[in-house]
Amino acid sequence: MPTLLISSRIRREFGDPLQAAAGDGLRLFVSDPESPLTSQQLAEVDIALLSLDVIDQSTKTVLTPQMRFFCDQLRAASGLQWLHVPTAGVDRPIFQEMLRRGVRLTNSSGANAEAVAHTAVMGVMVLARGALKWIHAQREHRWTPLRGADAPGDLAGQTAIVVGYGPIGRSIARSLEALGLTVHKLRHSPQPGDAGQGIHGYARLPALAGSAQWLVMACPLTEATRRLVNASVLAAMPRGSFVVNVGRGGVLDEQALLDALASGQIAGAHLDVFEQEPLASDSPFWDLPNVLVSPHNAGSTAQYGDRCVHMFLDNLRRWVAGRPLVQEVARDRTLKSSP
Repeated sequence: MPTLLISSRIRREFGDPLQAAAGDGLRLFVSDPESPLTSQQLAEVDIALLSLDVIDQSTKTVLTPQMRFFCDQLRAASGLQWLHVPTAGVDRPIFQEMLRRGVRLTNSSGANAEAVAHTAVMGVMVLARGALKWIHAQREHRWTPLRGADAPGDLAGQTAIVVGYGPIGRSIARSLEALGLTVHKLRHSPQPGDAGQGIHGYARLPALAGSAQWLVMACPLTEATRRLVNASVLAAMPRGSFVVNVGRGGVLDEQALLDALASGQIAGAHLDVFEQEPLASDSPFWDLPNVLVSPHNAGSTAQYGDRCVHMFLDNLRRWVAGRPLVQEVARDRTLKSSP
């Protein structure tokens, strides 16, 4: 009989579906700081569901008490075999720690893909239409139409590079193509026939950068993508180009972007993710008039958490039946260092 570690909210709202998915052969242990599990109970945990309500406001490095407690229980669960997480990225230190320990890890890639893609396209539209200037003018009660030399150019006919071609990147690319842009899509491992569809490996980024007015990052942080977008890539783009990052902060060299924004090489940016989160209150990004900052919130929707649980339920049925798990993270997704 497998034993599952969950939050009190998941026990309350999904207890019956969990039991049904396991054929009633499942023990539920609740992570509760006010009623901690014993070391013996933790040793009996086979599976853990880290739900969105546990992560709550935690970042990779600043954890809420609830998240810190859950992480401590994962470390103490010596028999843990499988952990499901409510994110697509697996660069959080606790996820990396579990991978290195040999725990099987499944993610929730796709659960919020549409929301993240919508946010990225929002960033493109805000920057393309000069909306940040309207927002600043509204705060100052100034009537300043963007006309003449200040009028924005047409999006149709421009070129974008979307870095990362998973569920999020595919949705972004479809939306941008519908707006009339030519889109180059980059992913870790190109497949036969990809080039004919405008799909390339990450190594093509420097060569393609010179043709693109838009660079949209929607990839995970791996050893292959760390600082992939650096000073040379930004310098290769046409002057006055734009950057949108809804992937991971470590993919982008932030100082190189600040320098490019200061010189006008990059005309504006929408940044949802940063190397250090929360973003420090003294970060220059907060005050730049041509930068939209959002607090790693691109994928947030009211339905996101429940979709992650339903993904877990599908995998739980597979686990009980001895079938392969879907969206299992490869062991080589460990990072050399977890910031």
